[in-house]
Amino acid sequence: MSATDTHAPAPTPTGFELRTPEAWVDFSTADEASENRLGDEARGHALAGGFTADQAGRYAEQVRRSVREARRSGAVHAAGVFQLYEDGPLTATVLVAVATPPANGDILGALTAVGQPARADGTWRRVTTAVIPGIGTVGRVYGIQNVAQDGATMRCAVMHTVVPMPGSADVVVVTGSSPNLAEAEEIFELFGTITETLTFTWDDELPALTARAESTGESSADA
Repeated sequence: MSATDTHAPAPTPTGFELRTPEAWVDFSTADEASENRLGDEARGHALAGGFTADQAGRYAEQVRRSVREARRSGAVHAAGVFQLYEDGPLTATVLVAVATPPANGDILGALTAVGQPARADGTWRRVTTAVIPGIGTVGRVYGIQNVAQDGATMRCAVMHTVVPMPGSADVVVVTGSSPNLAEAEEIFELFGTITETLTFTWDDELPALTARAESTGESSADA
């Protein structure tokens, strides 16, 4: 009888779970149908909330851009919230993507570099680590960035969390983005709370974890 190999590599997960607040909605990144559906819903909610037709139209287009960017960026999953409050709308999205680090690159190592100081235009970036229950320590970079979405540039609060995938050289990147800069600290806390719910699974019925050729997350205009 041969001894059991206690150093056998961990199996690679086939899927994942990520929990978002009740008001959030998951949307398909497969085609344009979800762009139009969610955009139309956002416009209807905006008009019902007292927005002018012009304001509602701009709000709906912002929602469409968020969904379109999720699809084009190669996300394997995306969720968002588009709610209206007395002091204005709340818009935020969270994307899940899989990245294959370059042979000569180390994504997690890069995240331990010195944080970017504030720039003259008000953008900034900080590098840190976080702990996800059941997974361990992960790399994180967050800040206020100029984000390019479908040809338009928008100032957003952005958080990227890079999670090593068991049994694989790939990493999972969870990206949160929101243009609600006045609530940036609360937004960062929300993104952190959502990311902490990430768990890997080995159930094929859940969203698949597959590396895509496209770039992950949302691209910063000043990157």
